[in-house]
Amino acid sequence: MIKTFTKYLPIAWVSIKENMARTLLTMLGIIIGVGSVVLMTSLGKGAESYILGSVAQFGPDVIYINPGSPDEGLTGSITALDRLKYSDYLALREVDFLKDVTPFLAYDAIVTWRNETHKTQVIGVNKNYPSAFNFSVASGRFVDDNDMSSRQRIAVLGVKMADKLFDNRDPIGETIKIATTNFKIVGVMEEQGGNAFEDYDNMVFIPVTTMQTYLFGVDYLMTIAARVVGDLESGVEKTKNVIRHLHRIDNPEEDPAKDDFQIITQVQALDIFGTVSDVLTYFITSIASISLIVGGIGIMNIMYVSVSQRTREIGLRKAVGATNRDVLMQFISEAALISFVGGLIGICSGIGLSFLFYLVIIQFEPSWVFAINFEAVILSSVISALIGIFFGYYPAKRAAAANPIEALRYE
Repeated sequence: MIKTFTKYLPIAWVSIKENMARTLLTMLGIIIGVGSVVLMTSLGKGAESYILGSVAQFGPDVIYINPGSPDEGLTGSITALDRLKYSDYLALREVDFLKDVTPFLAYDAIVTWRNETHKTQVIGVNKNYPSAFNFSVASGRFVDDNDMSSRQRIAVLGVKMADKLFDNRDPIGETIKIATTNFKIVGVMEEQGGNAFEDYDNMVFIPVTTMQTYLFGVDYLMTIAARVVGDLESGVEKTKNVIRHLHRIDNPEEDPAKDDFQIITQVQALDIFGTVSDVLTYFITSIASISLIVGGIGIMNIMYVSVSQRTREIGLRKAVGATNRDVLMQFISEAALISFVGGLIGICSGIGLSFLFYLVIIQFEPSWVFAINFEAVILSSVISALIGIFFGYYPAKRAAAANPIEALRYE
């Protein structure tokens, strides 16, 4: 088959060059389709690397304890907030198979200093937050045990929030207002970065007990994070048993549906993000692939026009001995070559656009990764050629079936 195509490619190339403007217009749909596929898969690959890299920075031994059973999904963790209590955190921090146990509450609030006002996310944590997530304080200090026990109204700023509120001034010792409550600034974090969902440098951190008392008026938590000491799987099972005991859940068969909480490991979080990224990439690629079908239809239409315009040529070739198969392969080769070259141009265009998007994105997210999905590139090349063969077959068959006498008489 390859040798057969190679035999007819020079003839096909001559025909294509003679009608370059029409050929380029014919290629346009394929170029757009293949370029879109390459661009979308590249952005999807870059987003996946960025998100997975952001999540992975916390380490494989981190677990997250969320309210709501696994069967309730993410909705359960929102509607069942009161199932995870502050007392659960107090109990878990005493066990020997967990370390850096960190309670979490989050609150979107207006932060004000003098005439500067910004909306941001205020996070209620304890002293373990920096060590649990490999962050550090640039100046001042972080939340300590005394702040927690006495519900001190102190705050630690992310580096971007400190710049927004105070520009080049030292914020330590200044008083800001979160919602309607005054807080004294005791520290500023080192640059932490962020991910697609959160920018840690724009956050404000306060004692979780202070948030419960002054901002929320609740005794529950949104999440408890911790690092497992020793074997991860064993630590997760022990943690489940502790929480079941605390919540008085009789579940000897360990049926997740009977639990009112769920534990997500860092490995599971990476798998979830990876799966979501793959699904989104496939979905976007399938939409972009519609252009390939449109391009194929364009090739079929143009090839029909070409067959009509070259009827006398077909008749002449048959009159001098060309077989139906020779004519069929000539026109199929033309369609495949048009589609394949269009695919190559589309690949180059897609890679070029991907790099331009990368240059723009890194201005806002320096840790973004430029990535090309080479499987998609190879697949696009093959599919573009197959589309040319598929959609070029019917016009080619019509050309091959032409009667040489009738074709020679065609005006």
